[in-house]
Amino acid sequence: MERHSTRTENNRAIISMVTSAMMLALALLTDFICNYIPGLNWPNGGTITPAMLPLFLTGLICGPLWGFGVSFLFGLLSFFISGWGYNWCSVLLDYILGFSVCGVCGFFSRFFHRKEIGFPILSMILAGILRFICSFFSGCLVMWDANGSSFLEPHFDAGTVTYSAVYNLGYIIPCIVISIVLFVFLAKPLFVVMDDPRFKDLNPDAEEKTSGVLGRFDLETISPFLGIGMVLLSALSFIPTIHYAVDGSEYVVDFLAFSYVSLIIGVLLLAYGIFLLFVKKEYEKNGILAKIFPSRLVLAIVLVVLAVLTIVLSGVSLYLHYAVYLPLE
Repeated sequence: MERHSTRTENNRAIISMVTSAMMLALALLTDFICNYIPGLNWPNGGTITPAMLPLFLTGLICGPLWGFGVSFLFGLLSFFISGWGYNWCSVLLDYILGFSVCGVCGFFSRFFHRKEIGFPILSMILAGILRFICSFFSGCLVMWDANGSSFLEPHFDAGTVTYSAVYNLGYIIPCIVISIVLFVFLAKPLFVVMDDPRFKDLNPDAEEKTSGVLGRFDLETISPFLGIGMVLLSALSFIPTIHYAVDGSEYVVDFLAFSYVSLIIGVLLLAYGIFLLFVKKEYEKNGILAKIFPSRLVLAIVLVVLAVLTIVLSGVSLYLHYAVYLPLE
């Protein structure tokens, strides 16, 4: 039984790797071609392209872990290929996070393997909304002058908000619509391919799916990675804020959005970490957490430490703004 389980896990990993590589290549090729078609490129970034569909399909076929990984790589490679990005904030929101959110479709993988199209379409719409949010904030946070120089200067006045919303919706909505239409037409052939025995191992409803490194992907599994992400996000607000506060610069306000987001999620992670301290049941020995943390107690302690660090960094940034910067105005 153990040998069969190992063979199943190896087959699942190989199929997922091959499928993800093909989808990533297809997404990059599609995006590259669309960049050279007149009328599909927006003047300040953004392209109408069905390149998001292969990213969606990666998550739907292989699950969220592969979906997020391929979407992240696509965003990173797209930036290096196109070279279009005003500064680090623009790169983070428009490319890294903007495309990584496509991996959210992986949470609906179960419905895709059941040959349903309703929830997969819903997941594509959700991913499109998340991408719009990232690009919208990029348009409100990053400004540029006539010389093409970019700088962080948040503007949430009516004009900027309207322009950013209309501009980004102008190409994101067509991208989602095209992806959904293509998915509907390709759904039947895709379901036929999924009947292949080799793809059966990727089905979340399979009995063996409850074990293995990629077996679980719930809140408990992603909590330590989310904690690390929030520490990095709070650092993105803390380090520049400290620098600007020491220099007496007015741009300390630029990073408040990161502080608020990381502070709120940090508090939630702290509460969840404290909750895990009182959970006695151990997780599965073959799960991904068991390969990293020897017990749930260790996981809870690590999560609490990450949450506290996030709260402290975010709290200091907010304190400098309200207690130091505002009184100087």
